[in-house]
This record gives sequence, C-alpha cells and structure tokens, in this order.
Amino acid sequence: MPQLKNYREVGIFDLMSAPLNPIGAFDAEQFKKDVRALLAEKKEEKFLAVDLTGLDFVYSDAYNAFIQFQQEMDDRQGLFAVLTNNQIIIDGLKKVGLDKSIKVFSYESDMMSFSLHAQAPENTEESASSSDTPEHAVASQNVSGEGASRHLDRRSTGQHRRFTKSFNAIAKEEPTTKKKGLDVPFDDEPSSARTVIIVILLLLAAVGGTLAFFYV
Repeated sequence: MPQLKNYREVGIFDLMSAPLNPIGAFDAEQFKKDVRALLAEKKEEKFLAVDLTGLDFVYSDAYNAFIQFQQEMDDRQGLFAVLTNNQIIIDGLKKVGLDKSIKVFSYESDMMSFSLHAQAPENTEESASSSDTPEHAVASQNVSGEGASRHLDRRSTGQHRRFTKSFNAIAKEEPTTKKKGLDVPFDDEPSSARTVIIVILLLLAAVGGTLAFFYV
C-alpha cells in the first residue's frame, strides 16, 4: 500500500501538513522527521512551507525547527515559509525575529501569487513587448539582409520616447506665394501700383514744366 503524502504542492512550494501530538499541539519532532523524509525524496527541494492553518499557537520547539529548515533552504538558495493568518503565531514569529528570514503567507492564494512572480523572467517587459504587431517593431541595425526580417528590435517606447523625429529634421515650410504691396513695404522690387504712381508724377511734372515755360 503506497504511503500517503503529508504535503501538497502550492505553486513552487511543497506545503507540509502540520503534525499534531495527542493534545492537539504542533509536534516539532514529528515535523522534523516528515521534512527529512521529504528532503530525502526530493534532493533538489528549495521551496518548503508548513501549514499552520487552524492552530492558535506553537511552542518554542516549533520555532527552533523552523530556524533549522530556514537555514537549510538558504543553503539551497531557496526559501522556507509559514502559512498562517493567526495573529498570535505571527506575533510570536516577530518576537523571535523569524519574520525577517521566514516568509509568512496568510492564504494559499498569496503563495500562488508569490510563485507566479518568482517564476516570471527578469525581462518581463521585453517579453511582453515581443507580442507587439510588426508595425511597432523596428529592424535591428546590426542585422542586414534576410536576418533583418527575422530579428526585430521590439523595445517598447515610453512617454519620453514618443517623438521619433528630431526637431532639426523637421522640414521648413517655404512660402508658396510672394508677398506684394503693403505686405512688403521695404521690398526692392517695384510693384505695378508703384510704377503707375511714378508715371503719373512724371506726367504732372512735365505738364507743370510746360505751363511754367509759357507763363515765363
């Protein structure tokens, strides 16, 4: 008959059931045996937790066991955690300083959320941007030819990079029509109106000169 497991997988953690002694208190010695059996079965164990849900308190021998396996998980570059929402147990962990080295979860959903973040790659932003459509991707300058179509630089641009055109590259608008008349009072090129005025003044001067000649 196969032996029943005294733990269940919750995210990246193997969550151990809390063994109880005859009076219903946490049995630290049995817990150590259970953990040792699990570690012998799973040599690469890194994320271990104990389920204290339903317990109102634990004795000092439980804290000693937690310290022991927390140090062992540290050596494995892992984590030891406690599942409880009982404030008395949480306060007890704080008094002995275990809250600084042991992760305390109130609910299994918190463990699942932590597991999802722990398994997420560091370049989450880069992975998310890789799902952009091709019009948002720019071919890498270091790749040419056929490789350019396969290797796309999909870096997302923030608000500070929404301008893709340099101000120096903005083309200046050239005037489509030349200004005339009073719009260009100091323009050197004579307009047709000025020419007419000059002609009239010359005619008046000629008429005035002729009249003056006869009266003299």
